[in-house]
Amino acid sequence: QVRKKKKPFSFIHHESTATMASPDLSTALFMVAHALGNALLVHSLLFPTLEMDSVTMAHMDPSIIISTQIPPKSAVFFVVSSLLWNVTIGSAFRYMTKENNNPGQSLHQHSVPSEIVQYFRIIFGATIIIHGTFILCGNHPFDHPLNTFLSASYIAINIILPVNMNGIASPHEKNIRGTIHFLLGPILPHELAKNNDKSNVHSRQQRQRFRIQQLYQWSFLGVCVGMGACTILRILDHGMQIQRYPMPILIGAVVGECFGVLLGFVMGMLI
Repeated sequence: QVRKKKKPFSFIHHESTATMASPDLSTALFMVAHALGNALLVHSLLFPTLEMDSVTMAHMDPSIIISTQIPPKSAVFFVVSSLLWNVTIGSAFRYMTKENNNPGQSLHQHSVPSEIVQYFRIIFGATIIIHGTFILCGNHPFDHPLNTFLSASYIAINIILPVNMNGIASPHEKNIRGTIHFLLGPILPHELAKNNDKSNVHSRQQRQRFRIQQLYQWSFLGVCVGMGACTILRILDHGMQIQRYPMPILIGAVVGECFGVLLGFVMGMLI
């Protein structure tokens, strides 16, 4: 009886084997890298400017320091760098997990130019919505309008772009409405929550998909809570550089995303 030779270890995903990291674990690693990358951008691009300004503004009254916005040029460079970081890590993640997420299918169902235009349309629409939300929450529409718009762009880029590039599976849901439903919609259907049969392939795949959705939802919730919590910096009269607008928004979003991803990973283990 001739023995069949064993096939060499493969990184290509098959339904009968689990040679790759599960999609939810891969997404968790992507989200961690995404959050830490943004934190590094804040530390390396914005904090040096604040340190230099702290020397030149040392003689000023704390109220004047707080009311002085950071240079729009620095904010523009930071937002553009964050966009490039999102595109780089998002594209790398899609390439590394394309076989795991879509076995036997092409990574791009649409042409690259049309996909880019679609993403920018979604980001622009989300930026307008977020900008309006900032104004409704107390930001005067004519006080530092450029930095307010840049802050809204930063939030839209770091929430909307990862969701549409790697979170939403169906191309028909990659729009503002689909993104809102993905971030605010239900996590686990009632019938799936009652089904505890982990040996069922379909049930296991469904749970992985909902863990991925939960990671993005907790990240989004963390960003919102972080921005809300850091608004206290605007009312303190300490004259710290991080109180200058829009640093409370940016710092709150970055710190909130880090904690949101951590909580999302922990909560995902319970599904």
